[in-house]
Amino acid sequence: MQQHWIGWILASCVVLSLYDLSKKASVRGNAVFPTLLGSTFVGWLAVTAFLVSRGTFAAALSTPPRHIALLLVKSVIVGASWTATYMALRTLPITFAAPIRATGPLWTLIGAIVVFAETPTFVQAAGMAMVVAGCVLFSLSARREGIDFRRDRAIWLAFLGTVLGSCSALYDKHLLRGLGIPTATVLWWFMGGMCVIYFAAAAVWFSRSRASAPFSWRWTIPMVGLLLALSDACYFNAIAVPDARISVLSMIRRASVVLTFFLGGAVFHETNLRRKAIALAAVLAGVAVLCLC
Repeated sequence: MQQHWIGWILASCVVLSLYDLSKKASVRGNAVFPTLLGSTFVGWLAVTAFLVSRGTFAAALSTPPRHIALLLVKSVIVGASWTATYMALRTLPITFAAPIRATGPLWTLIGAIVVFAETPTFVQAAGMAMVVAGCVLFSLSARREGIDFRRDRAIWLAFLGTVLGSCSALYDKHLLRGLGIPTATVLWWFMGGMCVIYFAAAAVWFSRSRASAPFSWRWTIPMVGLLLALSDACYFNAIAVPDARISVLSMIRRASVVLTFFLGGAVFHETNLRRKAIALAAVLAGVAVLCLC
């Protein structure tokens, strides 16, 4: 059984890296909300086709209203997270954006400390210090590229997207394990809810901002939706396995940032990779400590 969930999470890790690269290619210098609408709608169609092919579409539609409401809450959380992330990616180098996303476990632990008054262990404190040290190293590298970590709007948006993503990951555990909602049903409802949110946002963009923030169609936009649906399906299948350890799942999935970092650096011709790689190693070491302690 253990090999079963490890296979799912490794597949999710690889697909997630390809998803990150497609996302950067889609939104770089492009209007955010129509890009989000196009990619999310394609992903939702892919999940719909999967449900129809499995003969479970009717079951997904018959989800109890209380569960639908909870799934739409996830739509709001993830929709806000993606909006912040896409706005950051529009201008931020992926070799900065991807490592910031990997700091998720730090924000999860901070949330537990603030909300539940938990006291971190010495090992957890060491892991937090390593992640913070990595972020400091990234800020030093950013200065060489004219980016101020304290004042740059894209940096703050990247961190906001990461924090909201951590909230969504904790919420997934409740939906899948606590309520026992099937994986594909979760995907279909929350992505459908986001399509509605992004349609409204894209309508506002069309009426007010299409001249100042133009949109161009790119083949990577539908790929974002397809890769996201595939990555989330693999992740949800892993997290739904009874003996799967959420801490290990989180750590392995965030290892996708390594592929994203080096492939993205090569594809988008980004600079200063050696210094950033040292900072990335510090962040990932701290994340490993937080996930395994």
